[in-house]
Amino acid sequence: MWKKVTGHALYWDAAERSGSVLLTLEDGGRGRVRHLSRADLAALGEILREEPQVWYHTTRGDLSTERVPEDEEEHG
Repeated sequence: MWKKVTGHALYWDAAERSGSVLLTLEDGGRGRVRHLSRADLAALGEILREEPQVWYHTTRGDLSTERVPEDEEEHG
C-alpha cells in the first residue's frame, strides 16, 4: 500500500560501505530502503529533498513521486 513520506534520514555505514534511508510515513509508520551504494544514497537524498510529494510502498519498498500512485494489487 502506498503511504506518503513526511520525513527522512540518510545513514552511511562506513565499515560496510552501504547506505540506507529511514522514512517517516503520514500514518506514523516507518519505512526503510537499505543496501544502497553511495551514488544511490545521494540520488535518493536529492529526490527526498526536492520533490514536494514522495510515496513509499509498504510491502514492496518502492518509492514514487507521482501525485497519488495507483496500487497494482488493488486494480489488478
